[in-house]
Amino acid sequence: MTKSHVVALLCCMLLCTSVESVRGEESLSFLTVLPEKKFVPSFTASGTEHRISYNKQLTRGIFIGSMGGMFPVANIRYNNVLCQMSAAATVYTSLQNAGVKYKVTNVDFYADIFFDFPISTTSVIRFGWGHTSHHLADDAIVPGVTPINYARDYYDLFFIHTVEQIHGFVYGGFYWSYSFLINNNIGRKILPEIGAEANLLSLSNSVAVYSAVDFKFRGELNYGATQSYQIGIISETAGFRALRFAYTFRTGVEDRGQFYYLRSTLHTVGVFFDF
Repeated sequence: MTKSHVVALLCCMLLCTSVESVRGEESLSFLTVLPEKKFVPSFTASGTEHRISYNKQLTRGIFIGSMGGMFPVANIRYNNVLCQMSAAATVYTSLQNAGVKYKVTNVDFYADIFFDFPISTTSVIRFGWGHTSHHLADDAIVPGVTPINYARDYYDLFFIHTVEQIHGFVYGGFYWSYSFLINNNIGRKILPEIGAEANLLSLSNSVAVYSAVDFKFRGELNYGATQSYQIGIISETAGFRALRFAYTFRTGVEDRGQFYYLRSTLHTVGVFFDF
C-alpha cells in the first residue's frame, strides 16, 4: 500500500467522525457484515459499470460481455454516522465474428473499493479508490495492430441523489487518475461523469420500463465525451439488485483503453445483471 493509499483511508476514517448524523437507520450495531442492501444503485447506462452483461451490436458481428459485480462488504456506524464499504471487480471483453469462431479483441479489468456515506434519506456521497488496465487479447495481436500499455490508478468522488418525481436518481462526480499510463505516464487527469435513471412506466411492483443516460468527459482527450443512452425493462429489488433487458445507443470516445484515441457509435441490445 502506497503513502497516497494510506492518506485516502485516513481521510475516509476522518469523514466517518465528522459528517452529518444520519437518522432513522434500523440497525444500531457498530458493524454489519455482508449487508443485503446497497446504498448506491448501479450507474445504469455506463459502459464500464460493475456487473454481468451480454450485449450484441446490431450493426456488426460483435458481442460485448462483462463478468463481475459490486458486493457490499460491511456497514460501519461510528458516532451515529453510517458508512458502507463495498468491493467491486469486473472484466469486460469484446468478441468479433470471424466466420467459424469468435475472436476475442480486448480484455479490460476494473477493480474498486467504495465508501458510501448517506447524508440524508435521499442523498449519498461516494468516495472510492480503484485501478483499471486494458489489454489486447491474443486473437487481436496481428500485423498492423500494436498493443499499448494502458493503466490507470485513481480516486473517485460522486454525489448520488434520489429524485421521487422521476422515480429514479441522478449522479455526478469525477475520477482523478493519480497514475495514468498510455505507454508512458501522461500525468494526472480528471474524468468527470454525470448521469441519471428514470422509471417511465410501472408494469408491476418490481418491474418497470426505464430510461437512463451517462456522460463521461475524458481529460486525456481534451474532455472528449462518451455518451450513452439506454431504454429497457428492469426488475429490481429493494436492495438495488436488478435484471435488465435493454437497448443502448453509445457514441463518442471509446471506453476501451487500447482504442482510446478512436471514436465509435454502437447500437446494442442485451441483458444486464446488477448485483
